[in-house]
Amino acid sequence: MNLQKLTVFLTLVETRKMTLTARKLGLSTPTVSFHIKSLEEDYGVKLFRTNAGGYRLTDVGEMLYHYAMQLSRVNQSLEKSVGDYKKGESGAIKLGASGVPAQLYMPELIHQLAERYPKIKVSLDVQTAPEIEKRLVLQELDCGLILETPKKEGDLVYEPFTTDNLVLAFSRTHPFAEGQSVEGIDLSGQILLVHRLSSSTGHFSESWFREQNLQVDLIQLDSVSTISKMLSYGKAVALISKKLIENEEHLTYFELPGEELERQIYFVYHRNIWKSPPFQYFQGLVGETKWT
Repeated sequence: MNLQKLTVFLTLVETRKMTLTARKLGLSTPTVSFHIKSLEEDYGVKLFRTNAGGYRLTDVGEMLYHYAMQLSRVNQSLEKSVGDYKKGESGAIKLGASGVPAQLYMPELIHQLAERYPKIKVSLDVQTAPEIEKRLVLQELDCGLILETPKKEGDLVYEPFTTDNLVLAFSRTHPFAEGQSVEGIDLSGQILLVHRLSSSTGHFSESWFREQNLQVDLIQLDSVSTISKMLSYGKAVALISKKLIENEEHLTYFELPGEELERQIYFVYHRNIWKSPPFQYFQGLVGETKWT
């Protein structure tokens, strides 16, 4: 049923007068009459009978009224749901992040988002940067924070967020802790921990290995916390985010030479994504917050 015809029909049932219906809906009386006649033609039945008391429903009109009320309630519920979604009062936002920004920045950003929009469902998918990019391209995620990857996806928008550096980290009980810099230390024979090579950190690590022509025992791990725990035993070193470990009391590190070890962190989203109010708020948080 046409929604305007539905509204006119229900209002006429309520007022019983063409003129009152027209006034209430802001229509002309002929327009109201036209919609009622059109509705009767649609169903091929007479919906109203008229007398001194105004317009009253016929039996079939009573039946139509029963279902029209149900349709009206469904439509009102739909409009409210859509309105709530557009205002950020319902719905969901699906975030993605690669390992470093997931641990460093997402907790605070999600906390602020949840404070502003407590009724929406927030989810976070933590994967490698290339995997997050794939999900963003498919629009399975709304937006994300990732470390830069070797190749940008054409369908995605990359907004610079902050930078991060790889350092050579180790325990304060490791023999390297007696040195002053990475120059002069011998990495041969060391157990070197890295995030899996399919990740952005892994890619940068691999580039550094080739440049240094290093032959080391390499262990790939998915968890940065696991890397930190293994370093604490004093038997291994790691290429890892400086920001992730610089406040770990049991660890220290050497800065590494080479501009290629500075990585850009991006706020990324599909260029055709609909920017809901929660999305816009989250994007604003990313853009306005100064991270060190």
